[in-house]
Amino acid sequence: MKCFISGALLVIAVHCSGFGATGTNLAGQRKPSSAATNGTFQSGIRGQAISGPISPVERLGHPNTRPLPGAVMTVQSESARKEIARQKTDEHGRFLVVLPKGNYLLVPLPPRPGSSRPHASPQAVKVESNKFTEVTVQYDTGIR
Repeated sequence: MKCFISGALLVIAVHCSGFGATGTNLAGQRKPSSAATNGTFQSGIRGQAISGPISPVERLGHPNTRPLPGAVMTVQSESARKEIARQKTDEHGRFLVVLPKGNYLLVPLPPRPGSSRPHASPQAVKVESNKFTEVTVQYDTGIR
């Protein structure tokens, strides 16, 4: 676990129960709790980005999706729609964002900046105290 604190920017490299991701918490208005800075995570969002279809022909017994590494997960405050965190998915498409209790908007971005595909829709996420809310982000590849 590595934490680098520089002014209002908190950069976290995390590996936690199989969920690894790197990114930033843009916490200008939110000071990281001592729990977040000492390695004990209390609450937030964790999940996996999945892309599909990966083939135009579906075959019974063969998955037509796969994990999406390098996708960018941005988190906005629900009320102000201001970005407060950004995480990139790991090689298994997994991500983890440490957040306090509250309502958020998870806005997924494609792995390549400026690209329109794969595309995923934003989703509202409620984070409760002392819990990580699990989400799966479905990216549409456009393959048909």
